[in-house]
Amino acid sequence: MDPVAAGKALRMEPRSEGKHRIVRLSGQLTETECSEFMEAMKRELSGGAPRVILDLDDLVYISSAGLGALVSVHQSFMDARSRLILAGTNPKVRKLLTLTSLDKLIQSTDSVEEALALP
Repeated sequence: MDPVAAGKALRMEPRSEGKHRIVRLSGQLTETECSEFMEAMKRELSGGAPRVILDLDDLVYISSAGLGALVSVHQSFMDARSRLILAGTNPKVRKLLTLTSLDKLIQSTDSVEEALALP
């Protein structure tokens, strides 16, 4: 992982995979980064892709504010009849998603490839 991602900064790397979008998150998602994250996800949603996959493999920390941002973004996607899928969460983030039951609210897969293969 690069030094920026290991620090507090949130990095978002969007790319297309067929008709779907993948946004790789690295670093931390805390209150400081929430507005930037939500704006980026609003742009992804307005792009019209039927599915946006958040690759969380390199996300090292997510705060309660970050979890709230995920819920808000998920709701926006549902309202727009689009799908947000969480993929490849590292064990620490996965445990937090499980403890808060967000893994049941927001569809999650073990990898980006698995998310792309969903019907």
